[in-house]
Amino acid sequence: MSSTVDHDPTPATRAVTVRAVPPRPGMPPQAPTHPPRVRKVHLGRESTTERKAVDDLAEARPVVEQAAPPLPDPTAMCCSVVRAAVEVLRGERSAVQLARWVTPAVLDQLTERARLLREAPAQVPSGRRPAQVRRVRVDRRNETAAEVTVIVEDNGRVRAAAARLEARRGQWRVAVLELG
Repeated sequence: MSSTVDHDPTPATRAVTVRAVPPRPGMPPQAPTHPPRVRKVHLGRESTTERKAVDDLAEARPVVEQAAPPLPDPTAMCCSVVRAAVEVLRGERSAVQLARWVTPAVLDQLTERARLLREAPAQVPSGRRPAQVRRVRVDRRNETAAEVTVIVEDNGRVRAAAARLEARRGQWRVAVLELG
């Protein structure tokens, strides 16, 4: 097997030409002991044809920045979170179930308040009914923030809740939650 190596005088360009001898019939193929044939590689500089191809590609596919889709109306999500928070305080639900919709600070505060309510002696009314949202008011401050007030009927008791929602990663999250 013979091979020829061509050298270019410039250090940034190298070309290798290899001529392989075909294997004899009946012999298993063997791995080559020399490098395969490669084309010239220009290091540190672009050829005019490569630069033209890149420019043509940039013109053919302009980069268009896509605006983030607008956030949905936060009313339904906030009502669900407030109802679930009332259930956490009643001991009917784990606070961890709200982790997706609230910030870690709100989750910690809700967990601590639920723990304090469990430890306090309280009279449990018979015939518990699920909490029901009676009234909601949403005030969108800007594209990424909204303030919500919710009136909840909790087993004959009326509670007021206020929440501040902030956009995080394309969805609404409760950043502040006050339950009366």
